[in-house]
Amino acid sequence: MSRRNLLLMSLIGVVVIAVGVFLLVSSGEEEDDSTQESFTIGVVNLGPALEPVFDGFKSRMTELGYVEGENITYLYNGSVGDIALLDAEAQKMVDADVDLILTLSTPASQAAKRVTATNQIPVVFAPITDPVATGLVESLANPTGNLTGVTFGPQEGLRMEWLTRIDPTIERVWIPYNADDASPVAALAILEANAEALGVEYVPVVTRNLDEINTAIENIPDDVDAIFLLPDTFTVSNVELFIQVALDNDLPMSVPSYPAVSEGALISYSMDFIAVGEQAARLAAQILEGAEPSDLPVEVSEFFLTINLHTADEIGLEIGDDILRQADDIVRE
Repeated sequence: MSRRNLLLMSLIGVVVIAVGVFLLVSSGEEEDDSTQESFTIGVVNLGPALEPVFDGFKSRMTELGYVEGENITYLYNGSVGDIALLDAEAQKMVDADVDLILTLSTPASQAAKRVTATNQIPVVFAPITDPVATGLVESLANPTGNLTGVTFGPQEGLRMEWLTRIDPTIERVWIPYNADDASPVAALAILEANAEALGVEYVPVVTRNLDEINTAIENIPDDVDAIFLLPDTFTVSNVELFIQVALDNDLPMSVPSYPAVSEGALISYSMDFIAVGEQAARLAAQILEGAEPSDLPVEVSEFFLTINLHTADEIGLEIGDDILRQADDIVRE
């Protein structure tokens, strides 16, 4: 074979190899593009007090590889503020064909369960007082349906116990709550079940809107010894009104959300909303990766005791060192 023919065959071989490499790379790129998934998560929130949960959720989702604007989109219209509007808000998420719904509060979760009963869109809730008692799941270990999430369990009795340990003189406790919200209703039932053991009489008052809150505050009984807020999104969203009446009347107040302690409430034995959001994100990520909500047990959040010593001084309450040593966080000014 001539040198010219050998050179020609060599050139042809190089071209064939180059074309093959090009086709291989191109097919690989097309395969990568086709396997990249993008997800949409709808968010249904009752009140602004739970915004930190969503913040924690998004932060952890980013760490898990779900980056907003790249492979995940959040459909969120802000907190609804009215339980009566939650079904319509949840339905908007269904109509938008989201891949998963994140619900913040018990009423929001109940609304999502109703509107996903037929389509079975996965729902992750956070945080919930008692998802079993409120009908969201069959059990914590085996949710069975299309919902799972994070609960903070029946801790109201423990929180009341901390309040009475901090101030043993407490006998009557004023409890404002939204009777339209299943979460505080369930929590109040838990409290009433152990009232005798704690030696405390409860004075509940319904506060479903701002008018009822203001009326309740104006007519707070003279003989109550403390204020106790239940895990109630609407009431806690107006916590500053109750903090003021507590300070004005030198009353110790316990709240279900530790940020309110920094605002002036006396104590909280509660969860960290950011951490709760992070827990919910871990569950959501597993679902987006193919897990069924029914196979993911409901997680229980951790609790932390927070005490505001400045408030204690302001209302004339001395808190013993034995209590302070057990606090996870102390606000001193």
